[in-house]
Amino acid sequence: MTFSQENITGTLVNYYATCKREAWLYSRKIHARQDDENILMGKVLADLKENLHDFPYSNLKFDKIAKQKGHYIITEYKKTLKNENAAKMQLLFYIYTLKNSLNLKKIYGKIISGKKVIKVDDDSENFKLMGELLNEMSKFLSTKIPPKVIKSKFCKSCAYNDYCF
Repeated sequence: MTFSQENITGTLVNYYATCKREAWLYSRKIHARQDDENILMGKVLADLKENLHDFPYSNLKFDKIAKQKGHYIITEYKKTLKNENAAKMQLLFYIYTLKNSLNLKKIYGKIISGKKVIKVDDDSENFKLMGELLNEMSKFLSTKIPPKVIKSKFCKSCAYNDYCF
């Protein structure tokens, strides 16, 4: 199986930055426990966001986009920031994809979780990082066998943990 970069989504980038095994399972449409508290909360938030801001584009589904002072700002709302890096990578993926596909000059992003706001820029270093990450993910997700379990602090609250222990 060859996994094309066009099939990569923001959720998949987030999962990959958190746990490669979780990303591999998700890429195969293996579903997490649907009774998991985080999954249920995510569904409720998705329903609320869909009625408020949700902006789908291609295979992207982010929360909000706005134009301000000649540039675009993408906003992602998160219930928690347990994995801040994964949230940043997901947002950077949206920025990277939109900027490249729509030839935008400048696009920024921010993640909002409670009172915390994290800004993500479309600078060349971030773009290089995302390009490398997408190539790495495409190769990794093309493997036939899932990676071995690597326990982390995220395992306890993961809805996929039934597939790992």
